[in-house]
Amino acid sequence: MEFNMAALDLSDMKRFLLSPCPRAAGVVQCYIRRNKTRANKIFPEYSLFLKEGDRFLMCSKKRPNNATSNYLVSMRAGDLDRNSTNFLGKLRANFVGTEFQVFDDGYSPKELGGGGGWGSGNYGGGSGGSGSGGAKNMSLREELGCVMYASNVLGSRGPRKMQVAIPAVNEAGEVCKWSGLEGGRGSQTAGGGSKAIERVKNRDYDGSLYMVNKPPRWNDQVGAYVLNFYGRVTMASVKNFQLVSTEDFDRIILQFGRVAREEFTMDFQYPISPFQAFAITLSSFDSKIACD
Repeated sequence: MEFNMAALDLSDMKRFLLSPCPRAAGVVQCYIRRNKTRANKIFPEYSLFLKEGDRFLMCSKKRPNNATSNYLVSMRAGDLDRNSTNFLGKLRANFVGTEFQVFDDGYSPKELGGGGGWGSGNYGGGSGGSGSGGAKNMSLREELGCVMYASNVLGSRGPRKMQVAIPAVNEAGEVCKWSGLEGGRGSQTAGGGSKAIERVKNRDYDGSLYMVNKPPRWNDQVGAYVLNFYGRVTMASVKNFQLVSTEDFDRIILQFGRVAREEFTMDFQYPISPFQAFAITLSSFDSKIACD
């Protein structure tokens, strides 16, 4: 489905970034620039732009001095203060970089002194976060997605295998709140661990959209594994991927790939939000001890 700019409401940027992409928008085409110059050499800064009009949407950078990879995402360039109203959420990895959690801008159970498995009702109006307006989100954080990469004990440079889950969106456009799932299957443990990852491992997809990456095929001519990106990706890279629902392998929900040394394309469509799409692609940038 071709992109329809008129279907995007950018008047409330935070709401747009945190809400599911409208069906009528079709495939939204974006690109990511990686800045590795000077102060960003060790920890690059990633900036996301809408292809239409080269409009800036979000930026992210890995936090230094953390035991595991931790990326903050902001809707304002250069403002990566977690206490800022521009803060949208974060991506957090496990130690070996094979499991990732996507959070909104709320606080952890430890910070608020609470446990997991809370929530009022299963569905809400957006993907989480503080929504529109300038108020800082003072509530318990919501998990908005999880990403798992298959461990590769052989250290092969072959294609990675991805499993991704995000909260499901119902026909009314409401997003499932994982924290409100019955039976204590909330989005986090009291220590901040991911119950969503546990559910995916147990093949429990209730309240979730479950996605996998389309497996690429080996191409002798280019000497690499390749996918058909329909002209949107021009360079082979282990980071490139296409995500599809297991219920429809022909409909690509999110695709990401390299087009230059420091530039990548990111295209997505309903029901994923721009923030979720960006966070998932950030996980592909992160080094993976067991996969690379």
